[in-house]
Amino acid sequence: MRLLWLPDVLRAARLNVVTIDGWETRGKELAEVRGIVWHHDAAAVGASTASVEHLLVVGRSDLPGPLCQLALRRDGTWVVVAAGRANHNGYGTWGNESIGVEARNNGTGQPWPDVQVESYVSGTAAICRHLGLTVAAVKGHKETDPRRKIDPAGIDMDQARQRIAMRITYQPPTTPTTPEPGGPLMALTDAEQTELLTKVRELHDDYAVKGKSMRQVILETAQRTKDLVTGKRPGS
Repeated sequence: MRLLWLPDVLRAARLNVVTIDGWETRGKELAEVRGIVWHHDAAAVGASTASVEHLLVVGRSDLPGPLCQLALRRDGTWVVVAAGRANHNGYGTWGNESIGVEARNNGTGQPWPDVQVESYVSGTAAICRHLGLTVAAVKGHKETDPRRKIDPAGIDMDQARQRIAMRITYQPPTTPTTPEPGGPLMALTDAEQTELLTKVRELHDDYAVKGKSMRQVILETAQRTKDLVTGKRPGS
């Protein structure tokens, strides 16, 4: 098995993607994909992008490359390193019959940019959807090999999985929907409809990240829709 679909799936999720020459044939054939493993690459803050990604391709003196299928830059760009098997999780759960993502972070306290974590979540969810995997198939290296590994340091994997789970099941509409003539949304201005959509997105994040129940999210959304249609403004 070769993961030749990786760039297309990530781009379909509206993510920035680049490929490293030869990625299609790099790595041995995979028997299966049993999970997705998150890593940090432990590269020094001052190391160049080119040097870090070259290492992921060729490997180290003690471990031949490729060292992952995917890399994730700090600006959220995905880098496709290999379509085949990679040496990233040999002693861990699932072994190397898994997809490894090496995210740029030194692993010793370097902050994670929001754009990088958001891309990590969105890209992983897109891969899970393509493979038909649930969020249970997403683990940090510190979970697959807890006696030896700490990566991705600084990321709460339980919280990350909550966000990924919502993205796996959520499919944004591909075409705008037109309300029925006389329907309640026709009473809203463009600005009010934009406000309502913004509120829905905020409530989605409340459910995914802050732990609100789905019932609470639905009730708040319904109330805000009613307030907009009847002309009631916040605080009135």
